[in-house]
Amino acid sequence: FERNIASPGDLKDLQDADLLIGADGANSVVRRALEAEFAPEFEWLTNRFAWYGTAQLFDCLSLTFRTNEHGSFVAHHYRHSQTMSTFVVECDEATWRRAGLDCMSDEESRVYSQLVFAPDLDGKPLVSNKSIWRQFVLLASRRWFVGNTVLIGDALRTVHFSIGSGTRLAFEDAIALDRAFGEAGDDVPRALAAFERERRPVVEKIIAAANLSSYWYERLPEKMTLEPWQLAYDYMTRSGRMTDERLRELSPKFMARVDAERERVRSVGT
Repeated sequence: FERNIASPGDLKDLQDADLLIGADGANSVVRRALEAEFAPEFEWLTNRFAWYGTAQLFDCLSLTFRTNEHGSFVAHHYRHSQTMSTFVVECDEATWRRAGLDCMSDEESRVYSQLVFAPDLDGKPLVSNKSIWRQFVLLASRRWFVGNTVLIGDALRTVHFSIGSGTRLAFEDAIALDRAFGEAGDDVPRALAAFERERRPVVEKIIAAANLSSYWYERLPEKMTLEPWQLAYDYMTRSGRMTDERLRELSPKFMARVDAERERVRSVGT
């Protein structure tokens, strides 16, 4: 316990452990130590994003779309405390390069992003915390456990931030693993097999929806050419899990507008 594991070689000292849980994030040392066995698959998305904070408060996870002479931007924002919100700025690669963000310092990028979203920040600054521009990696490990070593959370698979479920899934993994040991006792192989059997179907459905959501953002410039009602509808149905029938139950006024616009388009076409 209380031992820093900084590289795959450090795990040699833990070979006699009864159980080793890799909950060390997308760059998991535990996974890399057994990479051939876990067989992770990686897909790098092309969009760029930077993670900021702001004192401007947002009630819930929401989006703001903005355009300028360089291209299209979207901000994912949500309150994470009584005084601060998370503010993730995302854009396609072409916009990122046209804006010169690939050549800017962290401070210059912060100021530029703050200007793009100035109408939404109400005079409050973006706060940087090593807010470098990154590409999101879709990671999925073919195997969930190898011997007495098991992965959970982002070490096992990543979930695109557009559905906001990464932390929740990691906690649910831990709860499911604890439940499996509650049933299997000290039988580690049995517990890990039960954990994967019960948890994998649930996770894979969420991952499929999250990946479809991430691909929607990869086509952001194309989406920004849509009419507002088309953009909203396209966004809400991006993961394939939201049907028109369900939307009519949840947002009847919105779907009435969609139906009216569709009818208008059809009448113009004829």
